[in-house]
Amino acid sequence: MEKNVATIENLNWSYRNKPLFTNLSTAFPKDAFISIIGPNGSGKTTLLRHFLRILPPNKGAILLEKGDLLAYSQRELAKYLSYVPQTSRLEYDFSVYECVAMGRYAHEKRLANLTMRDHKIIGEALEVVKLSHLKERVATELSGGEYQRVLIARALAQQSKVILLDEPVSHLDVHHQREILSLLSSLVKNRIATVVCVLHDLNAVSAFSDLVIMLDKGNIVAEGSVETVLTKERIEEVYKVEVDLHYAKDAKAPLVIPKWR
Repeated sequence: MEKNVATIENLNWSYRNKPLFTNLSTAFPKDAFISIIGPNGSGKTTLLRHFLRILPPNKGAILLEKGDLLAYSQRELAKYLSYVPQTSRLEYDFSVYECVAMGRYAHEKRLANLTMRDHKIIGEALEVVKLSHLKERVATELSGGEYQRVLIARALAQQSKVILLDEPVSHLDVHHQREILSLLSSLVKNRIATVVCVLHDLNAVSAFSDLVIMLDKGNIVAEGSVETVLTKERIEEVYKVEVDLHYAKDAKAPLVIPKWR
């Protein structure tokens, strides 16, 4: 396996004196689509907040390429990690191009100082997400799927090695879910970035993941390939719902079918 882009070592964190993470340890391999899954309250978003330094650990560390994440300057960290939130709101009528250009803040102090190279990178990011034709459009006028692609393009313009995403498709229809997740998968396959994505839809996890990390009550209950983690017994135990697993011909990854009644 190639070098890891991040390693969590014995991470401890408590909320109002109630422990959530206790000696949490895992590794995030380079050039992989990594899905973090688990029921509500299991610690998925909380884990991402540790990467963003919103929540400092009580004990333990997150190690990046050059050492402890907490030792990075804000600009250094922005060059290494980018973040796409579950929901984002614009307060002003920025164009699509201006929104994507914000990803260059990690490299330039002001947008007024953007170089020809910066504009080239912004243009390439728009090309990747297929939004070049909408670059002059006001971002608040976009559909949900289009705006989500703007946020991903902004992360690409940031040129970080790792893109963190918190439920990036939860509010989109099935077509746009597949479109966004396919785009993220292509970033991994083309070695543009490692993707670390919190997801709820287990079938999306099954279809796109190289590595799955399943959390429950702050503990990693399983990690590994889709077929290793998404077993009938484990899903039923962790999610408290009966499921059937269906395997298409010659497929290793299962289709997860919940029993609604």
